[in-house]
Amino acid sequence: MSFKKILVGYDGSQSSKKALEKAIVLAKVCGSELHIVGVVRPFEFAAIDYISPEEIEEYEKEEVSKEERFLKEAKEIAQEKGINAVTKVREGEPAEELMSYADENGCDLIVVGHRGVGGFKRMILGTTAGNLVKYANQSVLVVK
Repeated sequence: MSFKKILVGYDGSQSSKKALEKAIVLAKVCGSELHIVGVVRPFEFAAIDYISPEEIEEYEKEEVSKEERFLKEAKEIAQEKGINAVTKVREGEPAEELMSYADENGCDLIVVGHRGVGGFKRMILGTTAGNLVKYANQSVLVVK
């Protein structure tokens, strides 16, 4: 089976770096276009009495900036291996954003690590990878 467009979810974690390496190998073998997408989660209000809109905006800018640095690093890794990649930062729930991106851009494979950054919410194959496996329209490769 050959894939035309491969999407890899990247958050700078060791697991996502392994997923990126696997996606690069697949892109080379299949002659695929590689898309590297990072997702910034929206600010969560739980257990917080009051945070000003300015503080929330600053937090979100910092998170987007951090994700842009991760994607720059990922793109450089791909280029070193001879693959030109498209990068994009999205905001929202990671699995939903990766699935939407894949649908919108005609990706036929989604590659993710088995766990990312973020503690218990994404610790075990649960949230992001698990939801992708359950609900994505594309094939999903979970890299350990």
